[in-house]
Order: sequence, then C-alpha cells, then structure tokens
Amino acid sequence: MGSLKFVGLGLGPGGVSVEGLDEMKGADVVFLEYYTNPHDPNLVRELERRGVKNLTVVDRTFVEDGSAILAEAKSKRVMLAVPGEPMIATTHSELRVRAIKAGIPTGIVHSATIATAAATSSGLHSYKFSRTVTVTRESVRRLTQAYQILHQNLLEGAHTLVLLEYDVAAGEGVSPEEAIRGLTAAEANFKLGVVSPSTFAIVLSRIGSKDETCFAGSLKELEDLSFGEAPHSIIIPGSLHFTEVEAIEAICRIERHRIRGNSEGMKRPAQTLVPKYFEKTRAALESVKGRLGTQYDSVVENVELYMRDAETFLANGDDERAMLSIGYAEGLLDSLNFAGVVKIEW
Repeated sequence: MGSLKFVGLGLGPGGVSVEGLDEMKGADVVFLEYYTNPHDPNLVRELERRGVKNLTVVDRTFVEDGSAILAEAKSKRVMLAVPGEPMIATTHSELRVRAIKAGIPTGIVHSATIATAAATSSGLHSYKFSRTVTVTRESVRRLTQAYQILHQNLLEGAHTLVLLEYDVAAGEGVSPEEAIRGLTAAEANFKLGVVSPSTFAIVLSRIGSKDETCFAGSLKELEDLSFGEAPHSIIIPGSLHFTEVEAIEAICRIERHRIRGNSEGMKRPAQTLVPKYFEKTRAALESVKGRLGTQYDSVVENVELYMRDAETFLANGDDERAMLSIGYAEGLLDSLNFAGVVKIEW
C-alpha cells in the first residue's frame, strides 16, 4: 500500500532532519517544491549526494493540482519535500486532507520554519507573537488587511511577523522597502496612528543561511538600507520586555536607546474616530442652536444626550455603543438639515 509524507527541509540546505533524510532515502518517489522560497542551487545535488533517489523538482501548479502526487501515493511511498515546516502552507494541508479522504496514509516530518525562527533569531519571546501578516506582490500597494492585523496586534501588545512573498518562478518578490512603503501608504489612508516614520522594526534576511542578517531601527532608517537577496521578513514589536531589549541590542547590534516597543499610546479605532465625530457634531449643534425654534428643543436635548452617552461608552471601552451613539447624534442633526428646517455646514 502507498503513502504520502510531507517532509520539512528547514531553513537552509542543511536544515532537513535525520528523520526527514531517512524518509526520503527510503521513498519510491520524492517531489521537491520551493516555489515560495529562494533555494540553494546545490540543494538537489546535495540531497542526491546524501542518498535521496527518484527526486523530481515540481512547480506550484503541480502541487496545487495534486492529482499526480495522489495517484503515485496510492501504490508507492511518496514524499513531498518543502522548505520550512510542511503544514504552514494551506496548499499542503489541503493536499493531505485529500489524501486522507482517498484512504492514503499520511505523515509529517516537521522542521524549522520562519514562523518560529523569527523569534529566536531576533531574541524576542515567541509567545508574544500574534497573527502573522503575508505581503504579496499583488497586495503590497494596498495593505488594508495587513494594516488592520498590525493594529490589532499592537493594541494587544503583541509582536507581528510580516512575511514577504518570494516567487521562485518569477525570480522576484516583495522587498522590505516596498513593504514599508505599503504600510506607510495604508497609514495615510486610514490615519489610525498605527505606523509612522519612527515605528521600530526588525528586518530579518536569509534566516538559516550562513549570511543571515538582522537589522533594527525606525522605518525611516530601514527604508534607506539594502538588505541583499531574499527571503526577507519584518517584525514590528508590540510591548518589549527588558530581556527582549537586551537581546535586540546584542543580536542586531543597535544602541539600546534606539529600541522601543510600538504599543504604548496605541488607540482603538473608536478612540480615534469618536472624538473626531464628537467635535464635528458639537460644532454643528452650536451653529444651529440660535436658529431653531423651541419646538425643536427635544431634538437638541436628544443630540446632547447621545453625545454624552458616546463619551461614557468610550470611556468604559464599549466602542460599538460609542460609535452608535455619536452616529445617532449626528443623524438627528442631519434629519433637520434634510427636512429643510435649518441649513447645517458640516
């Protein structure tokens, strides 16, 4: 009976485990893919030198389709070797599920991945990382989701790992400079104070290779640097423990006074938006009070009550009700405008 195993190759040419190497050496067929990660040109030769036979390099389309892999795995011992940790990619997870549903035994040989190596390489505490962000060549100019995830992570005091896509077939990917410009553009659009030129970040390049690098500094400083060949990733720290500061200082060779977390002073969206709407509504209310008859006193009173509620809800952290309340206040004034009772200049 056949089987399908997913073997992680780790972060560099020598990253595959003894177990992974033994599994590949005993396989009938070994498919090797690395379409999202630059590879050592000697990787295939090195694996063959170590005794791996029947090795075939495959592309992204081949793996995503998966039909040929599953067909072989019905009667042969098949290995799919991938950089890093096999199940990080949803494509591999989906292929495994298809194999299980087809009655094909599956297995995983785990290995190091940038998701964990980023923390150890930078000296940050791994448990303080939250949702990871992936920046692709298609999304780099419009990082709406990445910006929102980064904002939420920083509100929690958590670190954010930003993975920069690399397409082996195209021979190009997203550079740290492009990602920084993309986040800056998102800030200009949303204006929530998530990113600024002084935002502290760490750029990791070629982690797992002999020439891996770690650069740290403000986004303004990092944007002007050259980081060499891919792959690259960026860490935007949240709150920093003093031991993390010490580690960054030593590993990235940066003066301690330049190291800072990015969570302090971070505001929830409502903390930014409600005060703006409040001032806008207050100014509009004051501009019409002297022009309204007494028959509209109840409307004015309700506008003021909704505004007071918005302040109270915001202070208590009830952001949804705060936004609703200030929206109701603004809506009441707008109704007078739409009904032609009074002209309001917003």
